[in-house]
Amino acid sequence: MPNESLSAKKITTYGMLIAVGSAIYVLENYAPFPVPIPGARWGFSNMVIVYALSDTPISWLVVLTIGKSLIGSLLGGTFLAPTFLMGFLGSIGSTVVMYLSFFAMKNRTGLVFHSVLGALTNNFIQVLIGVQIVNSWAIMSYLPYMEIIGILSGIANAVIAGVLVKRVKSERKV
Repeated sequence: MPNESLSAKKITTYGMLIAVGSAIYVLENYAPFPVPIPGARWGFSNMVIVYALSDTPISWLVVLTIGKSLIGSLLGGTFLAPTFLMGFLGSIGSTVVMYLSFFAMKNRTGLVFHSVLGALTNNFIQVLIGVQIVNSWAIMSYLPYMEIIGILSGIANAVIAGVLVKRVKSERKV
């Protein structure tokens, strides 16, 4: 497990990740979504969680998730809307699942597996919360479409995060 101690450099890094995740969260509001689902998003702001997955303790991954979701929703004007609640709880659930899968299967799978698993978990939790909000199981009909898009965004998040991880590691060696 990663070391729990935090230096000023790590705190600064986490702050930057929250800022980047929040900015992506806001920008996602303007990215066209292929299925007309109210409040649906691509999930690209979760890339910062995938990026931090390998060397961040679960407590700080959850802080990153909460931070980017709260700040992004405040800046985007969606704070406390039903879609915020769905996305917020889905993001926390997916973060925990990605962390557990990453450390359970650390050397047997790559970031794509964990990122896609996180995206699928996120969407499933969102739909379950949606069922509770609208008090109807009909919302479950969106799940197959959301999961297909979740797979695509999970792959994209992992590829981008993987490139960034390699680049940062190579920069540290210089």
